[in-house]
Amino acid sequence: MKKIFLLGINARFTHSNLAIRYLRNFISDLPFEIVLEEVTFKCSLFEILANLHEEKPEIIGISVYIWNSEIVKKLLPEIKKILPESQLILGGPEVSYNPEQWLEMFSEIDHIVCGLGEEGFRCLLEQKTTEKIIHKQNPHFSKIKFPYLDSDFPDLKQKYIYFESSRGCPFRCSYCLSSRIDQKLEFRKFEQVKKELSFLIEKEPKIIKFVDRTFNVNAEHYRNIWKFLIELNPEIRFHFEILPNLLKGEDFKILERCPKDLFQFEIGIQSTNPKTLQSIHRNHDWKETKQKIQRLLELKTIHIHIDLIAGLPYEDFSTFRDSFNNIYELKPDYFQLGFLKILSGTEMSERTEEYEIINTNSAPYEVLKNRWLSFDELLEIHKIENLLNLFYNSHKFDRTISNLLEYFESSFDFYLNLVKFSEKQEILFQQKNWFLNAKFLIRFIKKTLSSESDYFLDCLRWDWCKIAKSHFYPEFLRTKETDNAKEIGYKYLKSLSIKGSIQIGKISFTVSDLKKAIFFQPSSDTFRKKYAKKNEYFAFIKTNDSIQIIDFEVS
Repeated sequence: MKKIFLLGINARFTHSNLAIRYLRNFISDLPFEIVLEEVTFKCSLFEILANLHEEKPEIIGISVYIWNSEIVKKLLPEIKKILPESQLILGGPEVSYNPEQWLEMFSEIDHIVCGLGEEGFRCLLEQKTTEKIIHKQNPHFSKIKFPYLDSDFPDLKQKYIYFESSRGCPFRCSYCLSSRIDQKLEFRKFEQVKKELSFLIEKEPKIIKFVDRTFNVNAEHYRNIWKFLIELNPEIRFHFEILPNLLKGEDFKILERCPKDLFQFEIGIQSTNPKTLQSIHRNHDWKETKQKIQRLLELKTIHIHIDLIAGLPYEDFSTFRDSFNNIYELKPDYFQLGFLKILSGTEMSERTEEYEIINTNSAPYEVLKNRWLSFDELLEIHKIENLLNLFYNSHKFDRTISNLLEYFESSFDFYLNLVKFSEKQEILFQQKNWFLNAKFLIRFIKKTLSSESDYFLDCLRWDWCKIAKSHFYPEFLRTKETDNAKEIGYKYLKSLSIKGSIQIGKISFTVSDLKKAIFFQPSSDTFRKKYAKKNEYFAFIKTNDSIQIIDFEVS
């Protein structure tokens, strides 16, 4: 029996490869032994080659995307050196729309399966075709076998589980491969989706990410799924990409019943500039979009992730500033600032000359400049993206950043000022180094807003208290007030304990919890007037995975 080796090269360890599982199950009735292998693109070529050599498959299938195309290019010649008789088959979006170029560059490739690859791969294995480039019409998506097996778990339990309830997209965004007219919109029947989701939910993954391109297109379809999940309410988070403009009153009634943290929505705004939106075929009214997103945020139960893209047509530095400010003003849970990628097969790739787009030759084919933005301006936006992730998306500096914004004309101007200051300081930021990033903010504050330094130091102490894992302050934030608050606060709260337990209002905790608490007392009058109008002292109590903040006064 011939052996097929299906290789998935993922961007991160937490990711899983859906494509190779679809292929495995679609051909499961054919007389082949099938081996699945998943690695990340950081895996060494030698390690991948060693695994292939050990299995010695007759057929090797590789799923190619922008995040793994460079390592695949390096891998192809080496595979044939150690397994010259193996048949090498490629598929995936990175090779589907320029297969001739790949075959010209790599003579080692035996076949490329284009587009939705299940039927094309099967026809090749059944020897119904011998073509180098294979285009085959897939059966309706409801006929494509569910990609997962029991044997895939528990290895996948700690990874993202990807799931499709539909394929294709009705919209024609010019930068997206799903906009192609050959990407027909097809749905699985609800009972089929319900059965498949029930299987996955039983495996208790942390997150199930729907990869439907626009999940909330068919009201009957998505409402049934939402209702099913809300009623079931498993301890799993479900991720959906949605278009807020499509939401109706009935949707909000359904979502009002959604338990906290059950759903997260990713919303691709991309730009709020009307001319830009028109040019990329996203003719959505920003005013309506904003209102719908605000209604979602007001629920306070659904994690909202909003995307903005730099480098789109007709978006110059000024209008990008407006788009950035419009999205930031909404205060989403996560604000993703991305950059336009020029993907083969998209309308955008055909209009690069018209838009004077210059992009990188290698994946991810990111825009370097265009008619409206220079390389210098895009570089500035890249630096803003870095600081946005450090100080906004991390949520480790929420009080400090929200108060700093009050002293600048807009959120974009604030981050641009941070960028300018960091360039003078020659700072090398580290995503998880709170101390380094906090010290940078202190230097920025003392240089820019020196008269408010005490106030912002209090803000930083507050932010530290919300993330601290012990009752200690960093030395650069420690004051006589912090020492005083710890001594007085601990003694006072412990005096309220009864048999080792403490109850203050609706908050209960133990003396053991109290020992790990961190205490706060304002040093500045500004902070005191704004946030400590009632009581002088605050205790941050960690219980399990949550934090309780208690304010109190000691007579």
